Order: sequence, then structure tokens, then C-alpha cells
Amino acid sequence: MNAVESVIKQDFGFENIELILIDDNSNDGTCDILKYLSDKYCNIKAIFLKENSGSPSKPRNIGINESNGEYVMFLDNDDEYCPDFCSKLYSTITKYGGDIVSCRNYDLTNGKYNKYHSILDKKPDFIKLNSIEEDSELLSTTSMLIWNKIYKKDFLMKNNIKFPEGTLYEDVYFNLNSFINAENIIFLNDYYGYIYNIRYEGDDKSTSQDFKPQNLIKFYKGLKNIFDLLDTKNKYFSNFQSEMIIGFTKWLILTDCNVDCKLKLFHQFKKQYNSFSLFTRLEHIPLLFNVFINFGIKFMNFNDFFFKMILKLFKLIKFIKL
Repeated sequence: MNAVESVIKQDFGFENIELILIDDNSNDGTCDILKYLSDKYCNIKAIFLKENSGSPSKPRNIGINESNGEYVMFLDNDDEYCPDFCSKLYSTITKYGGDIVSCRNYDLTNGKYNKYHSILDKKPDFIKLNSIEEDSELLSTTSMLIWNKIYKKDFLMKNNIKFPEGTLYEDVYFNLNSFINAENIIFLNDYYGYIYNIRYEGDDKSTSQDFKPQNLIKFYKGLKNIFDLLDTKNKYFSNFQSEMIIGFTKWLILTDCNVDCKLKLFHQFKKQYNSFSLFTRLEHIPLLFNVFINFGIKFMNFNDFFFKMILKLFKLIKFIKL
């Protein structure tokens, strides 16, 4: 309910916002809340799916298609907008005629707000690009989030930009496709407008922290989609692709499943592991740890024996936190 309240309380004026709430076949009473809200507010549309889709992709695609406004924004059910989030992004995208406007976000962990560190820390406060290739460093982890952005709907529809269904990394794919096609991209690098609630424990822990075997398979499918998109578009972004390999390696190491299954998935991305850059920098972790990770990935890529050795090593120390 905090998520919805944060939209209702926008200083932009809630009457100027169309809020589409999609229930992905929940069984926890969410349906009743959504029915109540849609009855109370004429600008809230509730949509109820008959079957759970297994990922956020289908609900988001439906939301885009059902929206009537010129611009589209996203919000996860356990996160919040800062009070001026809509007005700040809307005024920027309309002023500059952008396809995409992005800002920074707070991470909320155990009641504590933190500013996520990334390559953006080293960039100007205001960034305007005609193509992402003008500064491909901006294809960093925090830039590939969908909920800290506003998108021009016509731009999404014209380029047939959708979330791939049945996978994870769906937000990265969506943004990569958006950035590749966009001709007017703006980063509000000094503005923090979104509150991302990270849950490390419990039944409702964040997907990024839920290392279930089925999620590993979904991440594999999502990463394959991303690399296939880059091949189709004939694009190569070294640091971005190396960051994606680091993220997937984290899942290979921490997911509790058969080693042979992990090895099979690892071999699917042998081309990308071979081209992994030893100089990949993750700004949100200490440099020494970053170097250790990079050498570890190069080491595990020598052959299957070294791959299995790395898995055993990290299973013993269990201190990865990317």
C-alpha cells in the first residue's frame, strides 16, 4: 500500500496521473485492495490476470498497452516514489523532448537509506546524449533499472520495445533495447527520486537475493536474450557485457543446484566469458574485491576443473555480496 500512497501523494497532482495496478493472480488478498482502490479513484485501473505469469514481464507489457498517457513509468509493489519524482521526470522529458529520462535511486535496507554507488558517481550532474554510444559507460547496473525512469510511449511502441516473458534480467533487456534505439537520453545524475526496498530475508525476499534453481534458469534465459539482442544489433559494449557476466557468475556460485547443471549453463556463454575484461570496474564494491572477482572469473574460465574449483572455494567462504 505504501507504493500506491507514494503515487497518490505526488506533488505533480494525482489527478494528472493514470495508475494501472496489475494483479498477477495473487492469493493474499491483494485483489480486494485493488478493487477498493479502483472503485475509489477514477484514474486507477485494476487488471486481474487469471494465471500467474512467473515474472514481471507480462504485467508490465499489459500496463504499457493499456496506458493512455504520452509517457510511461514503472513502480514495483514494495517500493516508493519520492514526492516530486513524477513532476521532476515529466518536466525534464517534456522540456527536452527526450525518449528516456533517468535518475538515481535510494536503496532501502533494514530501514536505512543508502545512495547506490556506480560509474554515475564520476559523471556530470546533467547528462544529455543523442546516442548511448556517446558514453556507453552509462550502461552500468544502476542505469539498467526500469523504475527510476520515464519513457515516451510512442518511442516504445514505434520500436516494439517489450519485456521478454518467462525470464529474469527482463528489465536489463528492456532498457538495453531502449538505449540502443533512443535518440534523446537524459540522466539526472544529481537527483534521487526512487526508493528501492531490498529484502535479504523472509518469504518475500527480493528476487535478486533469492537464489533458487528456477531463478538461475530464468536468469540464464534472460542473459541469452540480452546477448542475442546485442548480436542482432551488431553492438558490443565491453564493460556492460562483463558486468552481466559477473552478475550471472554470482548466480552460478550461490545457487544451490547440481554442479553439472551449472557447468552446462556456463558453457552456453563461453564466448562472453572468453571476452570478459579483466579491467571491469564495479564502483559499488572495494577495488581489491573487484580485482579478486575479475581474476576469479578469468581463472574459472581456463577449463572445467578450474570452474569446479572456484565453485568449491566460494562455497567455503560464502562472502560474496555484489
